[in-house]
Amino acid sequence: MSSFLTVIYALLLFSVIIFVHEFGHFIFAKIFGVYVHEFAIGMGPAIFKKKKGETLYSVRLVPMGGYCKMEGEDGQSDNPRAFSNKSKTKRLIILSAGAVMNLLLGFIVVLILNFGFSSNFYVSTSVANVLENTPAYTAGIRAGDKIERLNGKKVNIRSEFMVYNNKEDMEITVKRGRETLTFNVTPKSYLLDESGNIIKESSEEGSHKLIGIEFSKEEKTLLSVIKYSYFESLFIGKTIFISLGQLITGEVSPDNLSGPVGIVKEINTAANTGFDYLLYLMALITINLGIFNLLPLPALDGGRILFILIEAVIGRPVSLKYEGIIHAIGFMLLILLMLYATWNDILRIFTK
Repeated sequence: MSSFLTVIYALLLFSVIIFVHEFGHFIFAKIFGVYVHEFAIGMGPAIFKKKKGETLYSVRLVPMGGYCKMEGEDGQSDNPRAFSNKSKTKRLIILSAGAVMNLLLGFIVVLILNFGFSSNFYVSTSVANVLENTPAYTAGIRAGDKIERLNGKKVNIRSEFMVYNNKEDMEITVKRGRETLTFNVTPKSYLLDESGNIIKESSEEGSHKLIGIEFSKEEKTLLSVIKYSYFESLFIGKTIFISLGQLITGEVSPDNLSGPVGIVKEINTAANTGFDYLLYLMALITINLGIFNLLPLPALDGGRILFILIEAVIGRPVSLKYEGIIHAIGFMLLILLMLYATWNDILRIFTK
């Protein structure tokens, strides 16, 4: 795909995600009677603007951001319709609405993918077959077992099983009829043929660690697709906490952080692979954006929510001066983080 088309895809994807986020803030601000000065998509000079009623609607040159400018958002105001003069509950709802809309968008995209871009079957967490003389078979797992937990973590979809099996020794809990059974399984290394069939047990180069189970395929129904899409969206949201945990523990290096350049590169790869992959990447980005925005960090919606919760505890608002300083510092740190991630992207491109 040409660089021009990649940029167009990226702009469209980011614009939709940003629009949905800001629309969440906007619609609840309007519902609660907050005076909204401007609803903007993008940053920089306006390339389109139209005033309707009391609100200016604009599209701006740089499609990397957007805002819903409310009266009293950054300070006190005498206007009874100011954001700062609304109840704590209403302010919390307005601030969290953007992230919630991102999460809802992600779920809808995953739902569309599972309805229209995949086969009539989905891979469940039930065991269809256990290969003889493999670790799972030796441990006692059998066809028909439904995997419930892996290493103590609940497993709702196969993707969770694939991510959680990151230990040498696996504790697998299954449902067998009315019984709940737990097995300790240690993966072994095998050489596989081109079809993925086991040739022999071996630890030589090119081998794969397996336990020897095959998951069953189940026919889709309306209810099963909705349920599966919910758990898949939930799992996508969990990945941000998994990634943060890996960064904190040093399991993953900060050098692996990716910024806008890396995201555009991934969009190009997804678009070349197929429209369904592009949609999945969109779901991944919008769900992670929603979760990230709710983290209690300065300059994010979650940071502003935290200050309202502090206000509820101490019985008075935090000094606007100190809150503003904290958000400004947080914003600068986020910009530095984005620049660092972008630098990583550039290094990866030119050192390949």
